[in-house]
Amino acid sequence: MDSFNAPRGAETADVKAMRDKARHTLIHLVAVMEAEFLAPKRLQHLPEHARPEQAFRDIPPNWFSQPVAGVDWRALVAEARCEIENYDELLFCLHAVREFKSQVAALNPWSSAGKDGLLSSANFSEQMRSEIQRLQATIAMIALGCDALPVAAPLPRREQDEPMLSGLRGPYAYQFRGSVTETFIKSWRWEDALLAASESYGSGYIPQLLVFEDVGSSVVARLEKSYAKFGGRVFCGEAAWGHVAAGAGDNIQRFIARYCRDPFVLVPAIRPAPLWEGKPEVGPYSARPSWTKSAIQGRC
Repeated sequence: MDSFNAPRGAETADVKAMRDKARHTLIHLVAVMEAEFLAPKRLQHLPEHARPEQAFRDIPPNWFSQPVAGVDWRALVAEARCEIENYDELLFCLHAVREFKSQVAALNPWSSAGKDGLLSSANFSEQMRSEIQRLQATIAMIALGCDALPVAAPLPRREQDEPMLSGLRGPYAYQFRGSVTETFIKSWRWEDALLAASESYGSGYIPQLLVFEDVGSSVVARLEKSYAKFGGRVFCGEAAWGHVAAGAGDNIQRFIARYCRDPFVLVPAIRPAPLWEGKPEVGPYSARPSWTKSAIQGRC
């Protein structure tokens, strides 16, 4: 993320704008790292105006791409690499959080009011669970040092079911789920999960299933029995988080404890939202919550 040396001769205005925005994003991500993991004002190459004025959880996603003037980003990155343990991993973790914040900001009925109709509370809940699992699985793969497995061309984000993300590390093929219920085990999704475990085993890997939420004992027993056929293991709830953190650096462990176990701390305004329990008031005179106004523009 810190290499922006595109050939200048063929550079278009759009390429330059994207490169500049990427640099601004990188500077902001490093500024958050300092605020979260170093003593105040530790980085000498980070000017005061580039530092966040809000707590990490309250920073809107569009803040990360706002222009920052007067920063030697190469010197800043070099200093940050020396000062911050797990710099590269944290950079990817923070970028994943930024993406999570952006996607959550887009999940609101106000954005579709008057067009495609309201986003129902049920759909909102399902899509929030999907974004939470995507964030947790991404952070888990970073902590474990997994290489993400290629997947088929995805559906539009709002048409995706709760994702089953996968990654490889050494002899292990990991599968990640937010939760597993009796309903899930009776569905075709469970058949797909077992097929993936079987294919991993046939390719010489040991399948490992990590479920981030606690699971009932009867479901755990069934999961363990199914994966034992392939020499695999299952980790649920605390065991899953313990497995993820076991080999991670101190800063990554702190990051997981602060933000990954309960991602709602990153978007506190929507935890008590009426969207979870019923139809919100949406109309020409209804107030639009501030958390729906901070979607990122562009790709950086």
